[in-house]
Amino acid sequence: MIGKNALIQIISSSLSGLITFFTLSLSARLFGPSVLGNVAYVTGLLGLVFAFSDLGFSRAQVYFTAILKKPGKTLGTFLRLKLFLLFAAVIIALIFALFKQATFQGLFFLMLTYELTTRLAESVFITFEGLGESLSQNFARFIGKLLRLAAVIVFGVSLKNNFGYSLTFVAEGLGLLILAAVLARRFLPLNFSRNLVQKYFKYSLPFFAIIPLSYFHDNSLVVILRHFHPANQVGFFSASFQLVSFLKTLYGAVMIFFFPKMSALFSKKDLEGVKRYTHLAGKYLTTLFAPIFLAAWLFRHTIIKTVLGVEFLPVAPIFSLLLASTFWLMLVAPYDQLLFASKNHRPLILVNLADLAIVVLVSFWLVPQYGALGTVIAVSSSWFIGGLWHLWLVKSRLKITPKFFGLLNRQDIKYFKSLLKLA
Repeated sequence: MIGKNALIQIISSSLSGLITFFTLSLSARLFGPSVLGNVAYVTGLLGLVFAFSDLGFSRAQVYFTAILKKPGKTLGTFLRLKLFLLFAAVIIALIFALFKQATFQGLFFLMLTYELTTRLAESVFITFEGLGESLSQNFARFIGKLLRLAAVIVFGVSLKNNFGYSLTFVAEGLGLLILAAVLARRFLPLNFSRNLVQKYFKYSLPFFAIIPLSYFHDNSLVVILRHFHPANQVGFFSASFQLVSFLKTLYGAVMIFFFPKMSALFSKKDLEGVKRYTHLAGKYLTTLFAPIFLAAWLFRHTIIKTVLGVEFLPVAPIFSLLLASTFWLMLVAPYDQLLFASKNHRPLILVNLADLAIVVLVSFWLVPQYGALGTVIAVSSSWFIGGLWHLWLVKSRLKITPKFFGLLNRQDIKYFKSLLKLA
């Protein structure tokens, strides 16, 4: 049975993904690959700087808000921790910017504003997740996406440069922060608890390495690429990655159906039920999205030309490889989620460390010669090896052998229909 909150998340994720899709299309056409590349590079640098700005405390905030049902206390404590980490990250970012050119500094400061405002806003939004309420924060995020789309239209006509494109992010960030401040009034007064801080640290400890490693993995790609090649190569990679990520958003929304049930079955120690349900999730993902991935590959040139514009046609090989790699991630997704549902996520620290090493080594090996294509090969290699490692963990720890393909029968379809019923 799927609850109303899960259904709201699915709808909002799909709508936000659609708005992001149109935003990408307009941004690519109005600003071009070089501007997209410059902003993506600065975003990557800031991603590295902010790698230690969470450390798993967000997960702790969701957990303890759900357990204690005292959002004023948990949010007050969490914001104190979050502000300290964000302040440290901002200081490091400002010191870094002092050694850069004035033109770079302007773009850097604007994107720094975006990073800071969105992270503060998310601190409030995840509190609603802990309360099991999906509508408020998802609606706010959707409004933020609409604000950015509107900003792309406005600044794309009048300011077709780095400054104009970065302002579209600032518009979204400020909008989200204002909406978060309005929503946070519900939790007043905010209180700080030293005892709760200790619990946050204890709960977050397994994520102290996992989350920073994931930040380094994702953001080092564009930084290394920009080190060897001009901004347009970064723009090619960034646009292709975002275009394929739309499919990740769609199958991720479908996974929302299955994850809560996985956790519930595991809590009951129903391993046979977990096994059946996980295989079922994989079958549905394959049935629903394999035709979409195939169509995207067959019509890749048309899609690129229609969505991004003729200036981005050189990204066809990049787009093709990213499609194949993302399809692999989709196949692994149910088993990846199962590791978290079964609380077997601690070994992922080593997996993430290996993924980061692969990305960095392969990037330095291939990017100087192949540019954006080398970056895609690097990230695809890490996804493939990391996926295999996840599958091995599922088999060794839960005794579940992954099954990627299978035909849906009437019983599967009937079971799926029952998931659509509101709790």
